[in-house]
Amino acid sequence: MANALIYCQSGGGKTCNSTLVAAPKRGKNLLICSDNSSIVLQNFDRPNLTVKNVSTVKDFVDAYQEGYQSQQYDNIILDNLSDLIDMWLLELDASGKHKDFRQAYQLVYQSLKRLSRESTMVDCNTIFTAWSDNVEITLPSGEMVTRLQPKIPAKILDNVCGLMNVVAYINTAVDDKGNKGWYYVLEGKPTLMAKDQIACRKKCLPQNIFATPEVKK
Repeated sequence: MANALIYCQSGGGKTCNSTLVAAPKRGKNLLICSDNSSIVLQNFDRPNLTVKNVSTVKDFVDAYQEGYQSQQYDNIILDNLSDLIDMWLLELDASGKHKDFRQAYQLVYQSLKRLSRESTMVDCNTIFTAWSDNVEITLPSGEMVTRLQPKIPAKILDNVCGLMNVVAYINTAVDDKGNKGWYYVLEGKPTLMAKDQIACRKKCLPQNIFATPEVKK
């Protein structure tokens, strides 16, 4: 199975788009939501979707493990990784167990790397969502540019994205009739973090994020 990380600004369509992914084998998707963004789905018909809203990190991780162990779902969506980091740090701060808060950050970072690695070994596809971030970087040429990337701490950004088969930025397009639609940008460049190990595509529709290409003979 495969995994993916999709990202865009807050309100840009992460939750709606992630639930469009096709479920051809078992016919069901599971959305685990930490930030109450699933409320937007009241405006759409998603008959193949189960939604679980969680309020603690333990509930989030437990719901994910129970979901893939049940073997009921084609795809599990973890919404969203940026908020999960914040929630985790707030819980650790409230516990009062970490006098040196650098230890709390280290605990969260290591746990997120384990969660990302766990998603590579389960019997279903996993989609992580995240907010986007604009970061100033220096290219090998010395030129400074602004890169659009997932809002994940710099210390673990490469670890998390490196473990994903797909990293996609959500973009919008308007047709000649004025209808708005979403698509995923999958081609990375210095100003945009993206990749597609599944089919080396430049872009795709949300429902096709895990679609595999026909092998040319």
